[in-house]
Amino acid sequence: HTRDTLVLVDRGTPDAARVVSEARARILAQGGPAHTVAPLPNDLPDPLASSTQWLHFSQRVQRPTFTMRTKHSLSNMEDQGYSYAVLRRGPRPQVPEPLDRSTEQPVSLVEAQQNPDRYSPDGLLKKSKERLALEAFGWPRIVLPPIKRKGHVLVDVCTVQGAVERWVYTKSHDKQAYRDARKASWGDLFPHSPKSKSSRPFFAPEKDEVPDEPKKNRKARRSERFLDE
Repeated sequence: HTRDTLVLVDRGTPDAARVVSEARARILAQGGPAHTVAPLPNDLPDPLASSTQWLHFSQRVQRPTFTMRTKHSLSNMEDQGYSYAVLRRGPRPQVPEPLDRSTEQPVSLVEAQQNPDRYSPDGLLKKSKERLALEAFGWPRIVLPPIKRKGHVLVDVCTVQGAVERWVYTKSHDKQAYRDARKASWGDLFPHSPKSKSSRPFFAPEKDEVPDEPKKNRKARRSERFLDE
């Protein structure tokens, strides 16, 4: 039992992700006042449950000494996959309506620089932490590492509507969204609207996402020919 928040964490394998997903679905199906905080931005079924992919994330951790010896590794850092779900008691918070800033007059650049906690760099009044926390319940979650290309970024997200979509951010459309997309990480919430979006029902990687094999140098090619002979 938990008084407020329940956190479920398991390995980043398909079986572990399925266990976490089923546990989340069973808790929400009980009918009690509970809602999902992360990673899914909704209380709908897991969109990847019926696909060949699974919902997981990655975190760089420090290996203990005995693991380095077992794996014969010289590095004490490792990228560890994990699956998780965070649920909280009570009904799901209502996302507030977006603010109408069409009539808001920005302050001067000097005043904005003198009061960075109150004003954003463009001179507009910053939103309160409480309002941002509520608005975050309407933001999508990045479910794959962003693909950075020249002049645009491809971001795969799970939306509040329960769909997995690919959002495209270009430098010509919105410079701030483009910069934030290039700095975004796998598993982050992302508030910016994209230039375009497309549905990814099967969540399968495209052909151009598969990295090409590194080119072999002359010595490696010569060794392969020698072994073939």
